[in-house]
Amino acid sequence: MAKVATAMASAASVPAFPLRFRRKQLDLPKNALFSSLSRQQLRLVLPYLKQKRFKSGKSILEEGAKNPGKIYIVLDGQVAIAKEGVSPLRNGFTTYELDVVRRGEIFGEASFVDGRPSSVTFLAKSDVTVAVVNLSASKRSVRAQRLRDMVTAKLRRHIASQAEQTVELRLNTRRIEDEFEQYRSGVGHIIVTTLCLLSVYTLALSFLPNFKSLAHANFVLSPLVILLFALSFGPIIATSGFPPGFFGLRFDNWKSALSYSLQASGIFLAVLLLGKWLLINVSSAFADLPLIERSDVEISGHAVSSSSWYWLAIFVYVLLTPMQEFVARSGIQAPLYAFLHGSEQKRRWCSIMASNLVFAAAHAHISLAFAIAAFLPGILWGWIFARTNSLLAATVSNLVVGGGAIFLFGIEGLVTRMAA
Repeated sequence: MAKVATAMASAASVPAFPLRFRRKQLDLPKNALFSSLSRQQLRLVLPYLKQKRFKSGKSILEEGAKNPGKIYIVLDGQVAIAKEGVSPLRNGFTTYELDVVRRGEIFGEASFVDGRPSSVTFLAKSDVTVAVVNLSASKRSVRAQRLRDMVTAKLRRHIASQAEQTVELRLNTRRIEDEFEQYRSGVGHIIVTTLCLLSVYTLALSFLPNFKSLAHANFVLSPLVILLFALSFGPIIATSGFPPGFFGLRFDNWKSALSYSLQASGIFLAVLLLGKWLLINVSSAFADLPLIERSDVEISGHAVSSSSWYWLAIFVYVLLTPMQEFVARSGIQAPLYAFLHGSEQKRRWCSIMASNLVFAAAHAHISLAFAIAAFLPGILWGWIFARTNSLLAATVSNLVVGGGAIFLFGIEGLVTRMAA
């Protein structure tokens, strides 16, 4: 036994205490109790040391139970610190997990020192092995009582140190919770305001079909409406308390973001062109369509390709694209991604799909076919924004893919024929 105590004491500064316990090797990790004991004190404690195993879910020390004089050291597995409380969701009592005790950590020391019933329950979170220092029989022996007093004094210092750390931890936790509440409040305000603005935006654009025969109604009124609501996001973002980078308004990564955007856009256009080529060569319904087809701008029912109206339509598209992306990506996707809970992929795709549905709906005033055509590339632009966190990258991809599809590949006519 003296050899065991000597081995434990000499290993007090290393990660674990290897010792013989009932002819079995016991790997006792460094812990707050034994690290504070001298060799002589370790010799006195060893006879009271036992090893116990508990199955997952088994209660080790229950809330409200008296601790007769046991201290537990986790050798393997994890122990959950749990407390019973009332659940506002279940309308009844439930068990809340407060923390986890891991290898090398001790528990049960608070009830051991103050003699009061345990304020929490210690449950085996997994199959767990613990070393138990059992001094519950100390009242029958003067020597054991002195040993218990010595261990209690050592543990009081440990508990006092833990109390200081706990106060600091609670303070830091409270600060984080306050910041998180402010964060959620800001994001929630942005989302609510965004949905309200886009609802009014969509309702306002629903009046445009009444002016379809007038070119200036499409080329002047529509940009003014979009500009009005795009500018409404400026004060919201400025007063949100979040940095511009939160909304993708950044230029520090413009080279890598643009490179990724152009590569993804090139691949998408190649796939789009291949798909149109296959339709033309496989289906007779599309056999008369040219592979490269410039979009026609109609004024009073007449095509005006290569006229000033045609170039004005291109100018309007270039003007509206950054505003639309600003609304869809900075106004909806970025806040929604931050607001949602769950895995990275779930948050990313939910925010992309939600913002893209609004983006497609905002094109419904032109035509249903145009809204459908905007949906698929909208997923691409949302993905680019999620990968680069750059509004510039999403906007450039919109200009390249959307402009090419509309004014070079005649995608609107293709979608209209597919829907017919």
